[in-house]
Amino acid sequence: MFLIKAHDFYSGNGTATVAKMHAIMGKRMSQDDFFQLMSCTDVADAADFLKRRTYYSRVLENVDTDKLHRGSLENIIRRSFYEDYYRLIDFEKLGDDEIYNYIVIKTEIDEILICITHINAGTDDQITTIPIYMNRYTSFDLMDLAKVRSFDDLMKLLAKTPYGSMLEKHRPAAGQLIDYPGCELELRTYAYKRLLESKAAVNNKEIQDYICAQIDMINIINAYRLKKHYDVPPARIKAQMIPIYRRVPERTFDELYAASDADEYLKLLRKTYYGRTLTDEELYQSAERAMQRQRYRVTKRAFALAASPPTAFLCYIHLAENEVKNVIRVIEGIRYDLPVDEIQSLLII
Repeated sequence: MFLIKAHDFYSGNGTATVAKMHAIMGKRMSQDDFFQLMSCTDVADAADFLKRRTYYSRVLENVDTDKLHRGSLENIIRRSFYEDYYRLIDFEKLGDDEIYNYIVIKTEIDEILICITHINAGTDDQITTIPIYMNRYTSFDLMDLAKVRSFDDLMKLLAKTPYGSMLEKHRPAAGQLIDYPGCELELRTYAYKRLLESKAAVNNKEIQDYICAQIDMINIINAYRLKKHYDVPPARIKAQMIPIYRRVPERTFDELYAASDADEYLKLLRKTYYGRTLTDEELYQSAERAMQRQRYRVTKRAFALAASPPTAFLCYIHLAENEVKNVIRVIEGIRYDLPVDEIQSLLII
């Protein structure tokens, strides 16, 4: 396949946005910022530090941090991520390509899966975490999603979206739970295929390689989790993985899935492209965390080297989202009085 060079294809629209993304990323939280945040005594203290000393000062400027509880602080931090996203899209009017709608699709899928979890659990408190401010962009009403109490309710809401026909294949038998893993695989695979088939990605090897590397690492991490914690048979592991392969061939993944236990899985992983970059100390102290940190490092490097705006954009989004998750992990750790070293072990930095 003939591939257009990234700098030829993107010499105009989006180049200023790449510079803007790098400028924003330069203001993001450093490791030292996280160490100082972890030393805060309570949630109010953490909110005050974020307001006075970090990039989040702009979203906390008019907030009384003394009266801010954990859930409200976390929602403000999450919302800032979405606000940054739309500022970038509007900066050079990049929304004409589907790849820049990644966050909308991901948000829709995340909220559908949260809804399925609540249906299976028989709870109805989804409204407390739903990002209502995304409602004007989504293909279905998020407020209506919060009212869903059954699979039939969900199908009625999603009937006119691509998600309806996908999830209908997983309709549960009477009295049975919805097949969450099957639904998640269906939706995540759809999202990644849409990215790979978008106008920006079709003739861009750089972004194709980046997206497929993300899929590889997601599959590696999820397969290890199933092998270590649930002893799932190889065929069932494969059935729950995103069926897209690039850097690691399908036959190599089959060998990983067939490992007799988690230790053999790690030995086989060490022979792969990704495993060769991990040390024994990283793998055997906390293998899952080591693989998540490796994914972060790959993304950070890809962002630094990205030649095309779409690649830089996806990398930026993944890095910014990771930071939000880290901030929330620290806030929750402070709320539940976890030791600093334990909170630190949870961070992906």
